[in-house]
Amino acid sequence: MVIFEKWNRNNKKCIFSPLWRRDKLRFSSKKSEDLSIGSNRTSDDKKKSINFLTMEELKLVCGRKTTFSSTFDMRINVFLKPLEIDIIHDDRDMTSSELVGIDENLGEKTQRKSIICSGTGKNVGYHPKYLQVQRYRALKEEKHSYVYDFEVLDISNLGKYEPGSFVNVYFYNKERLGIGMLNRKSNIVIRIIEKDIEKVIDDNFFVKRLYESVKRRFMYIYNISLYDYIHTLNVKNKIKLFCQLVNSFNDFLPGLVVHIFHKSLFIRYDNISIQKYNYIFEKELNQIFSPKNIYCKKITSQKEKRAQGGKEYTLEQTKGNDLELYYSENNLTFYNNITNISYNVFHIQNKQDRLFLQNFCDSSNVLNINGNVGEYIISTSFSQKGGTPNLGNTERVAILLSDCVKNANYAEKNASLNGCHHVMSLHREDLLEELRNMHLNSLRFGLIIFNVKSSITYRRSAYTSAYGKRHTVTFKGVHKYLSCISELLQRNGLLFVTVELAAVDYDKFLNIVRCVFERKKKILSIVYENSCSIENNIMCNDLNVWYLRSVCFRLGHS
Repeated sequence: MVIFEKWNRNNKKCIFSPLWRRDKLRFSSKKSEDLSIGSNRTSDDKKKSINFLTMEELKLVCGRKTTFSSTFDMRINVFLKPLEIDIIHDDRDMTSSELVGIDENLGEKTQRKSIICSGTGKNVGYHPKYLQVQRYRALKEEKHSYVYDFEVLDISNLGKYEPGSFVNVYFYNKERLGIGMLNRKSNIVIRIIEKDIEKVIDDNFFVKRLYESVKRRFMYIYNISLYDYIHTLNVKNKIKLFCQLVNSFNDFLPGLVVHIFHKSLFIRYDNISIQKYNYIFEKELNQIFSPKNIYCKKITSQKEKRAQGGKEYTLEQTKGNDLELYYSENNLTFYNNITNISYNVFHIQNKQDRLFLQNFCDSSNVLNINGNVGEYIISTSFSQKGGTPNLGNTERVAILLSDCVKNANYAEKNASLNGCHHVMSLHREDLLEELRNMHLNSLRFGLIIFNVKSSITYRRSAYTSAYGKRHTVTFKGVHKYLSCISELLQRNGLLFVTVELAAVDYDKFLNIVRCVFERKKKILSIVYENSCSIENNIMCNDLNVWYLRSVCFRLGHS
């Protein structure tokens, strides 16, 4: 199923409860008294969560041995900083506070001041006194589920609590935000995992969410019952699973990413907080799937951030054997090794993209830039009907360019394995130079697949973004690739691009692509977009989530 999101991309309307006084529109930052504990959305989500698992499946979840329990009274209370235009009383009675006449430029002015300070060369920290209005909206409307260190009041008191501790999070006016996982060692100090602040967090809480995540994939991708899969050996042996089982925040398990490759599991812990409870997830996943190999990576490094390009940590293997695995889709097989790959293993979530390419690709020449291990370019060589090679004439050219030796070697192996002997896998340190040489040799392609590498960089002045504190996306150098591609793409040819971005940055990227081609007096029209998948568990209208997006352009001339 191809999903189009273009109609919703520009819909950024924020909804608030207006208070009309003296013919002026005001916004209140206090909690409505007519709301029950939590919020209406919380209660609705709770009902959906309860009804999602059947009674048989709930029996599998319940009755676990409890290794920890966190109740409302046991958790410490954490307050966020006040809004700059809140009416603050000395007695901290915030029940009457109001947010009057929002100034949209307040956050920009504060950030501009910090940039000026950082430009002087002095080691000036970013310690604002108030919570930005934009951040207040994002947290209140559940657009963001994390809290930065500079947004917490009296953060120095949190250093004595170990990563993974649970806290009750409030706005300064005592409005409830939710239950968060604490990690003082990170710039993202709190990750909200539950909106119902009075809920008990224990082993069953994590197990239930893990089972819900697995069931979503079973139900919507493979159309099988979770209960039957666990208890029926025939069902388990009949089907081969290749998908992403858990996707961090989007499955309400922040920092946990799980992939299954038939008999192998790949588990990645992206923060120290969730890593504390790894024994729960590994035990349950082993019980559900009985894998031959569980390969785990977790955070181990706490080196100087400047030396690591702004990264707070590095990942290294902690469990499992060297994971040589294979991935099967559409009667094609791709081999890879998770332990030595330079970037993405497979674009496992983009199954529909490769089906699209099989339908639209003819016998013209194909070029794949940064093609991972060949899953895209090899898929274009086969017709969807019958799975037979769609080679056309013998002069057809299919080239995969990669700047990683290991990826190029695996791409060559996979091409040979699937009978695509016409696919050439080339390793070049300078891909731009190779593209220019192709242009000089009058090579033209009917389909160019450009897998854009994620370029998230460390910026001292980037205090808030979709990618974390001090991290922002950069498009530096992308226009050079697009300029070369515009010369290599023949008329009516297809340019297929995959890029991992948030929706706002994705719009900027589309504008860059259009501008580069317009300077060449060429016109692009979008014929296909796919911006979400069931495996990601992401709604296509979520503007703040960073995930893999794909778009296909058709080239015309002005």
